[in-house]
Order: sequence, then structure tokens, then C-alpha cells
Amino acid sequence: MQVLGGPGWIDSDGFDIVAKAEGNPTASQLYGPMLRALLEDRFRLKVHRETREVPVYLLTTAKGGAKLEPTKERTCVSTDINHPLPQPAPGQPRPQACGSQIIGDGTFDMYGATMESLSIQLALRLDRDVIDKTALAGMFDIHLKVSRADLLRRVVAGAEVDPSAPVVAADLSGPSIFTAVQQQLGLRLEPGKGPVEFLVIDQIERPSGN
Repeated sequence: MQVLGGPGWIDSDGFDIVAKAEGNPTASQLYGPMLRALLEDRFRLKVHRETREVPVYLLTTAKGGAKLEPTKERTCVSTDINHPLPQPAPGQPRPQACGSQIIGDGTFDMYGATMESLSIQLALRLDRDVIDKTALAGMFDIHLKVSRADLLRRVVAGAEVDPSAPVVAADLSGPSIFTAVQQQLGLRLEPGKGPVEFLVIDQIERPSGN
């Protein structure tokens, strides 16, 4: 989600926050209501959500149809902070975690991916949000070979990554995301306009020390 508003120091000042939750909350509780309550208390943060029509990329099916591999049963294991990847039984291969992974040679894999989760991962590496228009349901195992430069995240925690970071020549080898998505997945990324939800900061204050 993109963040709008707020004073300039929110992009430059850093803070160390150490918090301990009581009991055994789930990851969604920790990073949802508990984190919101902490920010509201320590930073006096007030926000609202706002949807705007802005330039996006539309993920569609290319001519000839999608080339996607449906996720087979037990191909991957869902994990989170409360349920880490289990250790394999003696002599058995380590199970594959559902989600995405990047290998240094420009390989981008997703296991147990929906078209929505693929759109999110693509958007992190592009200059616009990606909206799924494929109408493809179900879960898929995605395998892409892309130039390493195109796999770098453009967005982290609501801010753009420094575009001046050097890119070595080896990072430019291989197809772009646009080419790889069409040739390897049978999908297309088309420029368009669509609704994107923004988080707008109404109020925020520097926190005092403990």
C-alpha cells in the first residue's frame, strides 16, 4: 500500500522500537491491530484510507493463453511467524515453503501463488501497482528467468528504493519482466488506469523517549 502525507522526517529519521506482546498472538494480530495500537500510542498516528484512479499495469492473459503450472497437492507448506517450515523426516527432502524466492542468477520462483499474489510481487519491482485482470482462479507454481536488475525491489515499506544505486552489466542480462511474463507465463502487463488504495497520514508526531 502506498503512503501519502506526513512531514519530511518520516522518510529520514529512524527509530528503534522494542515491544513484547503478551500471550501468543498470531502474525496477523502482531502486524495488524497490535502494531496499529503501538503507532497510535507512541507516534500519535492518525490515518485514513483513500482510493484514487491512477496509472497501473493490468495483468491479462496473452494471445494463445496462459502457460501456468497448477500447484499440486502438498507441493508447498504455508508458513508464518507462528508456524515455521517443519524439519523433514530423516532421509526426506526439505519441504518447500509457499511464497516467493529469488536466486542470484535471475530466477524468480513462487509456489502456491494466486494471480493476486503474483500481481503484488510484480508491483514491488515496477513503477506502478499491478491489477489482476486474468480471471484465473486457483494456485500456481510460477517460474521466471528475468534480468537481475528487474528483480530488484523498487518499493520497500511505502517508499521507493534509491534509483541511483549502481547496476553492474551482469545484472542486465536476461529478459525484462514484461518480456518474461509474456513469453514464459503467457500473461501480459499492459499500461492502464485503475483504483489504488492509499494510506493517507492525517497526523503524526515524533515519539518521546521511554
